[in-house]
Amino acid sequence: MADIQRYLNLVTSQHQNKPKFAAWLSAPLGILDDVVSLAKSFNYYFDIDLAIGVQLDTLGEILGVERAVTFQPTTFYSLGVTGVTYYNNPSPVLDDDVYRLVLRSKILQNMWDGTLPSLYEMWSILFKGAYITVKDNQNMTMDVSVSGLSSQMQKDLMTNGYIIPRPEGVAVNYIYLGDPFFSYGLDTDDFKGYEDGYWAQYF
Repeated sequence: MADIQRYLNLVTSQHQNKPKFAAWLSAPLGILDDVVSLAKSFNYYFDIDLAIGVQLDTLGEILGVERAVTFQPTTFYSLGVTGVTYYNNPSPVLDDDVYRLVLRSKILQNMWDGTLPSLYEMWSILFKGAYITVKDNQNMTMDVSVSGLSSQMQKDLMTNGYIIPRPEGVAVNYIYLGDPFFSYGLDTDDFKGYEDGYWAQYF
């Protein structure tokens, strides 16, 4: 309404006190004001950090990424304290938090320039406290070593190509570890020596 009043204030004194004229002028201005308000709300409702539910689904349609993944997530089996075996059979339809991660990944993949430095930059944007090392084996394969992922679903998404881009025709070996990798003579976030480093697991 504030924008409408700005235009009504421009009406000459001859028509200032004419309520029918003001109503006639306000009608189309009200429609335009609603359009402006809607346009201003787009950034909020479709901000990937704030969007939920069908808003994320709309972003997914734009990016070409469906909420339902093309694989069955890993099923967990565990022995409870009472001796009963429990299992968790995750749905291939992603919840908002995981779907948001996949959408962010797709956006970054679309911006990837094909270099390793930009791949590492992409990873640092997606994950805090998790680390990645990529090795080009020079034989159309590459090893992707990952430590610190917080869930099996994240590993499943990695293995099935939802997180980092794969160059056409290149096979990827994924190596997962919850702690820093073992390595001789290194002491970094990714690699540790004896007592702190752990052997990796291939997938």
